[in-house]
Amino acid sequence: MGKLHRTVRRLAPLACLAPVAAPAHAGAWSLPAGAQSWLAAVSRETGDFGEAWRADDFTEIGLGDGWGLNFKAESEIRIGATYDDRSGARLGIQKAFALGDRGSIAIQASALLGESLDGVECEGEGYEVRAAIGSSFNLWGQEGFVNLESGHRTRGDCERSVTEAAIGYDFAPGWNFTLKAWTEGGGETGVAKAEASLMRDFWGLGIGVGWREEISGNFEEKGWLVNARVRF
Repeated sequence: MGKLHRTVRRLAPLACLAPVAAPAHAGAWSLPAGAQSWLAAVSRETGDFGEAWRADDFTEIGLGDGWGLNFKAESEIRIGATYDDRSGARLGIQKAFALGDRGSIAIQASALLGESLDGVECEGEGYEVRAAIGSSFNLWGQEGFVNLESGHRTRGDCERSVTEAAIGYDFAPGWNFTLKAWTEGGGETGVAKAEASLMRDFWGLGIGVGWREEISGNFEEKGWLVNARVRF
């Protein structure tokens, strides 16, 4: 388990990077006991619905034996035909199970608090369940990860399903490149987006920039994001 814990310690923050987008999550790994990771992102997108500013703040704490706690605070301001300002939070507990030295699967249950960013039809508190599978790899002497995830969340009569795929690679010392795509269904129209982000570590503080774009064809929305990550 010592070798696995060292691998998890190195790669779990990368898994946290995959959720820079709206459905932020811890991925298939849980941090070792006592370890913490914090990730914050701010994005601005424009498109068919006007202008949207979004902020996400994600914190994860390792409890040991594959268990972890995570908390996400999120807010969004949409400026278009109408002005819509919403803020919400998610509090979750996760259990990860090792698959050999490189792989992991995880299940997570979360309580949804505050307002929903899914739309005006989604009101009240609710819950979310997720399952993820991931693996790390070594390519040309540098570490990387792949992560696949599926989830379902409910608020009253409003239900949403989400599927996510992410791959990240430390292509040079202190540098990471991550690609992510995700789909979300359950509303009047489905959503599918892709995102690419580049992050540089500065003495334990990661600073990154990225580009996000709607790819489903149901509507047009795209924009930039900036993010920061700290590991404890």
